[in-house]
Amino acid sequence: MQEFEVLAEWRICRIKPPTTGSEEEIRRWALKSLGLNDLEYRIYDYICSKNTITVEDIVSKFELEEENAREILDKLYTIGLVEKIGKAYYIKYPLREALIKKTLPRVMEVLKTIAKIYSSRNVWFFSKSVRGKSFNSVRKAIPYIKYLKAVSVPKVRIIGSHVYSGDIVEFEGIVDDIDLENHSITVISNMGEEVEVGDFDSKGIDVEASTIIVEEGGEVG
Repeated sequence: MQEFEVLAEWRICRIKPPTTGSEEEIRRWALKSLGLNDLEYRIYDYICSKNTITVEDIVSKFELEEENAREILDKLYTIGLVEKIGKAYYIKYPLREALIKKTLPRVMEVLKTIAKIYSSRNVWFFSKSVRGKSFNSVRKAIPYIKYLKAVSVPKVRIIGSHVYSGDIVEFEGIVDDIDLENHSITVISNMGEEVEVGDFDSKGIDVEASTIIVEEGGEVG
């Protein structure tokens, strides 16, 4: 049997949410849902309290072997909770933003790759091929949407976060308008709502997209 090299690994747990409104309890629940144990949780907290840390800092603070400390820091980096430059590890985004901007796109990209490769080997199961294309930003999706808009009414599936509430949202709809300068699109959802979708630097949007799946819709006219 072929051995497969593991390039990255996530352990996602489905845990019953806390019943109280304690911010600390909800934070601990979120991190535990990402597979962090108590030691990893304390190390993440320690990094949050510092500007930057190194493996040596963790070895000294928590009395760990260097290999163990490095494994934990690499795990936090792979999940998307911390960033690293050279030997330094640091927090770039608060937990909520890190989950939306780093963790979700990374996990989604792995799942999409699995589905894409597997379905390409089993295309005979389907009566027609899927023409949709996936993008991780509106900026990258716009040229394809613009191309489709000349001959059809493009349909999109959006996965991202609501800029006001921070909630993760997913919806489908058709593209009504494109704003090239703002890197945003206007989507009429299947519920009839007009939603402005863009990237992290887009202005006046409702949803910041982390994944956009674009497919050709009905013909124009």
